[in-house]
Amino acid sequence: MQSDTTEAEALIRGAGDSIARLASRLLKPLKNNFVERPWGGMQIREFKRLAPLLDQHAISGMGLGEAFEIAAFDDDYEASQHPSLLRLDDGSVVSLPALLARHGEELLGGDFVRNFGSSIPLLPKTLDVRELLSVQGHPEGNTEVYIVIAAEPGATLRLGFAEDIDAGSFKQELLEGRRQQESVLEMLGSAQDPAEFQAVVAPWLAARDAKIEAIAGSVPGMPARGEILELLVSLKSLYWRVLDSMNAIPVEAGQVIYNANPERISAAIGRQPSAEVHALGNPEGKEILALEVRRPGPTFRAWDNVRFPIREVDVEAAIDALNLKRTAPEEFLVEPTALDDREGVFLSVDSSAFRVEHLRPAPSVSIEIAAEPSHCLHAIRGRARFLDDSGASIGVLDQGESAIVPAGVGAYRVESDTTDSEIVKVSLPIERN
Repeated sequence: MQSDTTEAEALIRGAGDSIARLASRLLKPLKNNFVERPWGGMQIREFKRLAPLLDQHAISGMGLGEAFEIAAFDDDYEASQHPSLLRLDDGSVVSLPALLARHGEELLGGDFVRNFGSSIPLLPKTLDVRELLSVQGHPEGNTEVYIVIAAEPGATLRLGFAEDIDAGSFKQELLEGRRQQESVLEMLGSAQDPAEFQAVVAPWLAARDAKIEAIAGSVPGMPARGEILELLVSLKSLYWRVLDSMNAIPVEAGQVIYNANPERISAAIGRQPSAEVHALGNPEGKEILALEVRRPGPTFRAWDNVRFPIREVDVEAAIDALNLKRTAPEEFLVEPTALDDREGVFLSVDSSAFRVEHLRPAPSVSIEIAAEPSHCLHAIRGRARFLDDSGASIGVLDQGESAIVPAGVGAYRVESDTTDSEIVKVSLPIERN
């Protein structure tokens, strides 16, 4: 390798001997692949042990809502916009999708590439939710798991309809709500910035019993002011009707919540499970930090909880994708089960989309992982060491870090010096030749 050629450049060109080293150890993307969101909080940097940005909200009006832990699937719009990056031994940085496109078989293994191509069809994220996300759904086959890392006392999220929903009536209500929002903005014109208007309206919406008089003085004086206030009253009523139509699930650290149609629903409608209607977060603004595991795919917003500025929604696509039958909170709560033959390993989800295991090593418990296809690891607590079958180190994961285990690693062992470490292991169903 010439001295003026970086390791990243050499890898993409296919030159150099770095690929053999990479294939024998954990691949750790940079842990700061953050995305600002209007609903985002500020705990995520502390969780990842990064210096806080105390003026984040003042600068952009948004928090750090998500960290894309593994993003190497360019067919997904979000993943392609926020690809994972790897820092190599010489300090140069390479895009994970570009690296896999050039060296997929060496890193992921032949069976993996034959099943999925030279990409990773997963989109795990760390979520920091301080406000309500939109009411949304996903296409058939797209389910989600939320592993709660931290939650403020009293935090909840909305998941699944609590009552049977009539598709036609629901659609008309949401479309009318959208029309009313657009009318409010049109009447305001340039009299008030939409983001400033949101800062006035959002707390009033979240306070169920607050009357319109509480914010009337903050709506600019204009001929249409009375009509704007009337529309806001109507929108607030719809805001709470939509929230009340869904299950409010109390959230606390350590929970595993599997967002998938209950088995009775899937059997009745005769299709693969998909995610139920959900609106993560809560109107009270009680913050939730969670690892979300899902496959890539579109998100259909049905309703955005009267958020200004107005974001894109697709009411029809969302309603078509959703189960509109009643569900119950307990149908989504999963208790990880200890595997009898594997001390320190707990299984929470084993589906046609992915398998989620929880590795809990301790000073007296080391965990043996047999050789298997490439998979992902996410450290949600503590610190763990990883050693190959010869006892050589293949990497360390600290809280807030993620990694890909290349197929060439083979069997490995997980160790920890603490009693509270937890590594979430996510693997894909792979048909072998």
